[in-house]
Amino acid sequence: MLRTSGLPIEEGSALLVAPTATIDGRLWRERPIEESEARPLARHLIAACFVVIGYLSGMRSGEILSLERGCLHRDPATGLVLVRGREWKSVHDSAGEHLPQGRPRPDPWVVAEPVATAITVLEKLHREQLLFPNRLDPRPQKTSDAGHRYRDGKARTSTHINSDIAALIDWINHYCAEHGRTDAIPPDPEHPDITARRLRRTLAWFIARKPRGLVAAAIQYGHLKIQMTLGYAGTYASGFPDELAFEEWLTRLDTLADAHEHLQGGEHVSGPAAQRYRLHVQSAPRFAGQVLRTTRDARILLANPALQIYPGHAMTCVLDPRRAACRLAQDDVGDRITPDLSDCRPNCVNIARTDRDIALVRAQAARLREIVEDPLAPPVRAARQRAELHRLLRILAEHHGHTGGRDV
Repeated sequence: MLRTSGLPIEEGSALLVAPTATIDGRLWRERPIEESEARPLARHLIAACFVVIGYLSGMRSGEILSLERGCLHRDPATGLVLVRGREWKSVHDSAGEHLPQGRPRPDPWVVAEPVATAITVLEKLHREQLLFPNRLDPRPQKTSDAGHRYRDGKARTSTHINSDIAALIDWINHYCAEHGRTDAIPPDPEHPDITARRLRRTLAWFIARKPRGLVAAAIQYGHLKIQMTLGYAGTYASGFPDELAFEEWLTRLDTLADAHEHLQGGEHVSGPAAQRYRLHVQSAPRFAGQVLRTTRDARILLANPALQIYPGHAMTCVLDPRRAACRLAQDDVGDRITPDLSDCRPNCVNIARTDRDIALVRAQAARLREIVEDPLAPPVRAARQRAELHRLLRILAEHHGHTGGRDV
């Protein structure tokens, strides 16, 4: 606004708004922001918003860059945070020709609150219709950026947002060095270029590796159905399940490799599925070096019985779907079945317990013992907790007495 008024701007002039945001309880900067710093800092803020939206939504880069003002909605009935936008993959006209302009996406993205915050920040930052505009002021701007001439009303390109992300990382690391902080962003030794495309893969990694990851994703990211995690960004047309299938395959290998290492180191396993656990884990080395060329390869291998080991809380599920006591979850295409670890039943014959699981059982028993021995505890509660404590003590005795270990 000030630039277009025609009034002269003295070099080094400060903005009228003082910094108020804090990091660890301290202002992020003490001195005022100069007018010449405003645009670079705005670009860094836009890049940061892009990273938040990309990581926490599973959207493609082009889908994020095409988001417009007013795309954020809140469903009053469910409390879900929704984002509406456009899609391009598999979008064709009646003649079968690809539509370069895409089309409005029929299903909104369901996102977490930080995404809503990022979108709100972008809507307050500038007056453009597109949340990620190619420019931040209305006057012509010279640039040496590969000779590009920017025009009003165009979105930032994937190439430019990648440059923005790189500039953001540089700014963060320079800021950390200047202020003696230790939380700088380290370089990736294998893939130095941090691009927008990697954000969807990052989300897949997070979902697949988080304890009870698929269930946790449904809870953390605000979705209603567990099975949506293989169609995370809405439907299979989104392409996100492809990346999640590969990440889940890698996670399953990580789990087996870790279990194999502990078993070789003498880890004891008890419980009704202990023998199946040992057989599956001992077969782990044969999966090393498998080449997956397609998502179909990943899905076929994920269904292999030897890979059906699912670490849970204080137990490990060695899944045999025919004998499972929990409610089994099925993916969107119906060819893979997984256990509902949040509904694990103590009497299930698919349960095995490693020394690592037993450490958690022991901690649970210690907490219950405090409640049971509390003379002020309500009698009904104490009786219920005493029964659970006795069950846990039997589990500990079986494990340490090596009395278990045969499949039921």
